[in-house]
This record gives sequence, C-alpha cells and structure tokens, in this order.
Amino acid sequence: MFKYAVLGLSATGFALLFTPAVRWLAFRIGAVDEPGGRRLHQGRIPRLGGLAVLAAFLAALAGGRVVELMFGAGSLGLGDSWTWLLVGGIVVSIGGAVDDVRSLGPLSKVAFQVLAGVIALVGGCGIATITNPITDGAMALGWLGPPLTLLWVVGITNAFNLIDGLDGLATGVGLIAAATLFAVSVAAGNIEVALLAVALAGSLAGFLFYNFNPASVFLGDSGSLLLGYLLAVLSMHASQKGATALVVLMPILALGLPIMDTLLAVLRRLLRELQVVSPDPERNQYRFFLVGSISLFRADRDHIHHRLLSLGLTQRRVVLLLYGVCAALGAMAALAVTAHGLQTAVLVVAVSVATYVGVHQLGYRELQILRLGTLLPLFELPALNRRLFKALLDTLFIEVGYLVAMLVVNGGVLGERSRGYFLQSVAVVAAVKLIALTYTGLYTRAYRFTNAADLVGAMKGVVAAEAVAAGVVLLVCGVPAGAFTVLLLDFYVTATLLLGARLSFRVLDTLRDRNSAGAGAVLIYGAGHAGSTVLQQLRQYPGLGYRATGFIDDDSRFWGQRVNGIPVLGGLDQLPEILRHRKVREVFLADTMIEDERVRALMRLCDAGGARVRRFRLRLDPVSELAGGSCRICKKLVCLPGPGKHCGETAAVGAEATGGLSL
Repeated sequence: MFKYAVLGLSATGFALLFTPAVRWLAFRIGAVDEPGGRRLHQGRIPRLGGLAVLAAFLAALAGGRVVELMFGAGSLGLGDSWTWLLVGGIVVSIGGAVDDVRSLGPLSKVAFQVLAGVIALVGGCGIATITNPITDGAMALGWLGPPLTLLWVVGITNAFNLIDGLDGLATGVGLIAAATLFAVSVAAGNIEVALLAVALAGSLAGFLFYNFNPASVFLGDSGSLLLGYLLAVLSMHASQKGATALVVLMPILALGLPIMDTLLAVLRRLLRELQVVSPDPERNQYRFFLVGSISLFRADRDHIHHRLLSLGLTQRRVVLLLYGVCAALGAMAALAVTAHGLQTAVLVVAVSVATYVGVHQLGYRELQILRLGTLLPLFELPALNRRLFKALLDTLFIEVGYLVAMLVVNGGVLGERSRGYFLQSVAVVAAVKLIALTYTGLYTRAYRFTNAADLVGAMKGVVAAEAVAAGVVLLVCGVPAGAFTVLLLDFYVTATLLLGARLSFRVLDTLRDRNSAGAGAVLIYGAGHAGSTVLQQLRQYPGLGYRATGFIDDDSRFWGQRVNGIPVLGGLDQLPEILRHRKVREVFLADTMIEDERVRALMRLCDAGGARVRRFRLRLDPVSELAGGSCRICKKLVCLPGPGKHCGETAAVGAEATGGLSL
C-alpha cells in the first residue's frame, strides 16, 4: 500500500503545482468561459484545467517509472501495454483542448474519441466476453466485441462531458469513481489498474482544490473528455474475471451517475420531438412523426444537476448530494464484484427501485409518456383493431407464457429433454389455444372499448383454452416433468398477458385523467347514475377537451369515495376550496332533477371562483337529411340517388332520430 500512497500523493502534488500555470496559460490564449447564457458562474473563468490533470497524471506515472528503473523491476508494476491507454488519453485530451480554445463541432469531437478508442483496442483494451452477473456464465462476443468496446468508450467519454455543469461536479464524480476502481482492483489483485486509478484519483484531488465552488478554473472539454476516456478503459479492466470476461454490473454502477444523466438526456431530447398525430381523422389514419430537428448534442438546462438547482438547492448542496449518490453507487459496485445469484438479483432490484424513485422526483415531463396519454391514439389505428393483429399478439403471449412456465419448472434452464418437449409441443399449445379463444368470441371487441363484461368473457375463454390445450398436449406429446405446475404457471402468465393487453387502454386512459388537473379540468355535480353517464361520455369523446377531476354531491355518504376511479370531493360547502386547489374551469350539472335553489347557489359559488356552469344532457334530434339528399318539394327524407327529385308516396322515408350529447 506504500507505493499506492506515494503515487497518489505525488499526483496530488503535481496537480496543485501545475493548475495555476495552466490557468495562466488559459487566460493568455483566450480559453475562458464568459458568464451568462446557460453558464451559472460569475466572472471570467479559464477552462483548460484538463491539461493540468493530464500533466499531473503523466508526471506521477513517469516519476514512478523512474523509481522503477533506479531501484529495480517490480517496484511499480506497470506493464508496457498501458502505453496505448496513455496515448489514447493524450489524443482525446488534445481534441478537448482544441475545443476549449476554438470551438469544434460534435462530429469532430466524436472523431477524436473514436480515434482514442481505436488506440485502446490496438493496445488490447477490449471486451471479448461478458459474464452474466446472476449465473456467472460467460458469453463470448466474437465480432461484436470491438464495436461494443468503442460504444462503451465513446459513451462514457461523452457522459462526463455532459455532467460537467457545476463547479467541481465532474471532478468529484471522477474522483469517487477512480477511488472505487482502485478499491476493487486492489481487492482483486489487479495491480496495474490500481496504480493507474490511484494516480488519476490523486490528480483529480489536487485539481479539485481549485475547481470546487467557487471555482477558479474549469476542467473544460480537455479534462471532462480525458476523465471519461480513462475511466471507461480502466473500468473495463477493473471488472474483468480472467483475461477478458467483463462483469457488466461493476462498471455500470461505478459510473452510474454520468451514465444515467446521459440516458436521460438522450430520452428527453428524443421524446421532446416525438408526436402522435392524426393527419386524416376521416380515414382514421395515425402516424408518428418528428417535429423540428433532433440533436442529441444540443445543450439544454435539464440535466440532473439543473433539475436539482430548480428545486431550490444551492450549487454546493447539489454537488455534495451527487457526491453522496456516487459514493453509494461505488459501494454497490464493490458489492457487485463479489455478489452471486440471489444477492446480485437483490442488488439490481434495489438499485433499479432507487433509480426510479430518484428520476421520478426530478419531474421530467418528457418521460411521462403514460401520464400524458401519448400512446392512446395508437389504439385507434386500424391495424391494431383487426382480428389478425390481435390473434398474432395473443399467439406471442401464449408462447411466452408457456416458455416461462417451462423455465420456472426446470430451474431457469431447459435441458436437452425439456427443450425437445417444448419445441415439440409449443406449436400445438399455441394453435389449440388460439382456436379455443376464437370460438369464445374474444376477437369481437376493440381494446379501447373493453369493459367488465369483456374481461369476464376473456377469462372464461382463457380457462377454456387452457383446459382444451392441456388435454390435447397430453394426448399428442405426453406428460412433461412437473405437468401440474407447468399448467398452473402457464395459465397464470398467459391470462395476465392477455387480460393486461385488453386493459391497457383503460389503464393509460386513467393515468392520463389523473394527470389532467390543469387545463380542461372539470367537476361533475352529482355522483349518481347521471354523473357516471357524464363521466363515461367525457371519456368516450376525448376530443371535447374535458377531463373530469372529481365529483361534488350533496349526499355526504359519497364524500371520500370514488366513482369509476374519480373521487367525490365534497358538497357545495366545500366547492370554493375545491375550485381554488383543483384549478377547475367548469362544473357540469349531471342531474336535471336538481332543485333550482341549489343550481342558483352553485352558479353564485362558481361565479365567485371564476368557473362556468354547464348543464349536461342527452338529446334526440330529428334527422334533416341523408347522403342522398332530401326532397325540395315535400321536405321528406328520400332514398332516391340524388337530391332535388320529388319522392312521391312510394319512395318517402319517415323521419328518424339520432342521439347526441349537449352542453
């Protein structure tokens, strides 16, 4: 441990020594960040700090090499293969320095990163095999290895470039990640990675003295790209078991914050431009299209640190909070190296839940696809409402349910005998179930109109299909191992998928309604049958632009309950507070039998609260004309081929009536 301490401390000393000189150089050549725009700092700050980090890192390694030559082999332990890593780091740092002095385009910066990645590949820094974190089984990548290596290197390099938005953030995150890689490498006996990681950590620690808020010098692209590149390559080697097998969880967790920030940036920039529209409502044709130009490199102020600032935290508190997140992820990364089986699964679930909660708290509206109802227009696509499409989708569900049941019974792996039985019987299961479901009338309704009766009928169909399929398979293919368990699991998974698909529109519609308490939010006065009818009509015709946010009712027995998923908020006495907190713009009268005195009271309260009152009713209007036209003489509806012809008594068609809704 003595040589690690000496190397790290020497790198820190070099960084403390070189940074003022680099800051002076940046002022002389004009590599300075001016305040304003997206920038949060005050005053002119130089941005070539990455050169100081690179110089300190190389100086510490060079000093160690000198000691190695003077006092004999083995005093340091770095092999010659790491020369390629250092050359790649110099290349990517030069590209970033050019961008700091004279701005480069995104493609030019990516070109430097790809070149550095190729240099690392030439030096043997690549991924050839990935280890499954749960089963410890290895999967050879073959020709996919080099492309995945380049993708990892370029992705992590850009991730640190994106997260470099606050004083000391990228530097501190890189320092914690380097310390994590150092600890993991020491525990695994990976001396070379440990030496490089401690040298990098020392360089960043010295630079952080000048870079922490309020910063006197920035990393710049010369530093953030260098930091991302070195950590990308070191993380691959720190997580290896054997020569080339990569334990995939460790580097993902160690670099979790910049990875998550990059993924969120890509998702929100794509979804921000993605729209679902109906260019021809008469033909019921929908399509996806992209509005404007999408650029994954377009700068914005929606990164994780920006969102935390918008919540009222200071720069220092945001940086310290994110340091804590990185430290927690680093501890998880260290556990991932030694965890196996169920331990790894628990670790993955814990990190996933924590990530979901954290991202949800940040409030990215672009990611709320379900709550915004973005996918609802898809249910009106003609293709999705055809029986063939629904049958093909159900076939997929049936096969997935059967496969899951077989895997669970056989311990997650299908042996030769189980695999043969599955391949022999899966087509029979799918065909028999599909025929049974067809005969039970499952394909007569569209997903968007699914109701309780449809679900009951679907469940009956699934039960019948499971029973028939079980009998046919047992006769044709014989009895499988754990037949009863397979039958139960198959029924459960298949029923869940089939019913879930048919409930999907209602679920999305409900989520959209819960998110619609702003513009278009209305209250329904009357929580009985009439109110339920109004709610049904509003949901049936979303084009009206109204979303029911709650009921009000004079009967206190309804208060606090839900009617078709919508809460009963109170009565007329609570209406002023409800209007103020719910931002309701209109109140619908659902029941025509409400006394006039209560209606007048409602109108007074709504007028004071800035809301409008409407009465909702169904009406039957006489039909005045048909496609063929009406007779201009007798004014009757006619079935003649064209308008303007006298119908006569034999061709006359009596007036009909049609239903409609009126506000």
